[in-house]
Amino acid sequence: MCSLFNFSVVLVFFGVTVHGANILCLMGVASPSHHIWNRAIMDGLARQGHNLTILSADVETNQPDNVHYVHLEEIYPTLYSGPDSIDLLEMANENLFKSVISFYRDFVVHECAGTLKSKGLKYLMDYPDDFRFDLVLHDFTCGPCLLGALHKFNYPPLVSVTAFNNPPYSTEVIGGHKFYSYVPFYSLSYDTDMSFFQRVHNTLLSLTDMFYRNCISNPRIDAMMREYFRYEDLPYAPELHQRSKLMLVNAHYSIDFPESAPPNLIPVGGVQIRDPAPLPTDLEQFINASRKGAVLFSLGTNVRSDQLDITRQRMIIDALRQLPDYHFLWKFETDLTISLPKNVIVRPWMPQNDLLAHPNMKAFITHAGLLSTHEATWYGVPIVGIPFIADQHRNLERCVRSGIARRVTFQTMTTEQLRDAIRVVLEDPKYRTNMAKQSALFRDQPEKPLDRAIWWIEWVLRHPDATQLQSPVLKLGFLKTYLLDVVLFFVAFPVIVVLLLKRCMTKPQQLSDSKKRN
Repeated sequence: MCSLFNFSVVLVFFGVTVHGANILCLMGVASPSHHIWNRAIMDGLARQGHNLTILSADVETNQPDNVHYVHLEEIYPTLYSGPDSIDLLEMANENLFKSVISFYRDFVVHECAGTLKSKGLKYLMDYPDDFRFDLVLHDFTCGPCLLGALHKFNYPPLVSVTAFNNPPYSTEVIGGHKFYSYVPFYSLSYDTDMSFFQRVHNTLLSLTDMFYRNCISNPRIDAMMREYFRYEDLPYAPELHQRSKLMLVNAHYSIDFPESAPPNLIPVGGVQIRDPAPLPTDLEQFINASRKGAVLFSLGTNVRSDQLDITRQRMIIDALRQLPDYHFLWKFETDLTISLPKNVIVRPWMPQNDLLAHPNMKAFITHAGLLSTHEATWYGVPIVGIPFIADQHRNLERCVRSGIARRVTFQTMTTEQLRDAIRVVLEDPKYRTNMAKQSALFRDQPEKPLDRAIWWIEWVLRHPDATQLQSPVLKLGFLKTYLLDVVLFFVAFPVIVVLLLKRCMTKPQQLSDSKKRN
């Protein structure tokens, strides 16, 4: 630890590189997929020579000397094994309005509770108050719970990041606009051309999210933070978020919805995608032994395949058995007690990036998480989607409308439905053709997404006091931003004019009547 207190920063103001900056990374989101995405950025910064102190629910071992992980060890136990543990499969069956409340009430609040009782956070808070960090990198997806550390270290420049696309509350962090008329809420399977009643539904759901977050969740998080970070002058929790100089989001126009955005919102979708490595020998042989090609099957890192009930496990295996010309590689996290056909293998972990890059990979059965969707698109592999929660529904719907995916509904799935969806995607050439076109759009960028992310973070290091990219929305406030005061003026002005004219016209009449009486 002693070496951490001797870090120095060298800023090259007239060049394009910054070396040796001391960066604090606040990564409290309990999601392995978020960690994969965040880790790509942090590893890229480390390769640039920066010194990273990383508070994280997920940790990496065998790191270089300039990377130091501090484990927030209580977050996962609080969420998944404590008295208030949550069940993501159960959340997948909730109606959309209840799921919005569950996200904040059950996930965000309990994640914050686990964060604040972690020894790892106390370890950071024992640093000297005058210890200098040159920049703070913060995963803002689940709120500002860790940003009391920003106050402790005297407000270094803040960069907010999220693997969760461009969430509805990004405008509350850096300003800008969210238009419910054409941007569907993340859990809805709507496109930009919503019908009237879809726009009503979208607006109600978006307003429910905004109301619960601002009126219930944020005040509760603020109270929890004040109990832990005992600073009398600590700003209100969401105001700490609003100190963000820059926001990096996991989005790209070729896959995601077009949205208006301030210039300091930088889309870097696909930062986790890397050059493929050679596959393990057994996986390479299994793929090459297939008659028509291979299919990867993974439900991601949050909803795991081994959490499916035995009936659905048998259903899936029966569907794969009926497609003997293809070999299936299923990411299944524990021992599977059901006997497997010869064309199926299971592993607790699969090198997804490298498998999708294989020329014999013909399709991808996925939960349609954003990282998986981006990786499949990058490598041109069409999708069979089985969405469960949150943005997975919207991600998949976008793919279905683009002609690169088929949907299978988990709650009503049958063997025949799954088998037929896989067969259509494998044997109808339009899916691979459409995916090749979308892949070309995704790949057609002036630089790799990770290079863009690193450049912009270093831009903040080079110009820590720059405000030119920041949206004026946060300063203007709601009424001025949406011209409600101007609308009120235009409504009120003619009314006032009519009333004045009416009053002026009644006075001569009153005078005339008075003269007649006299």
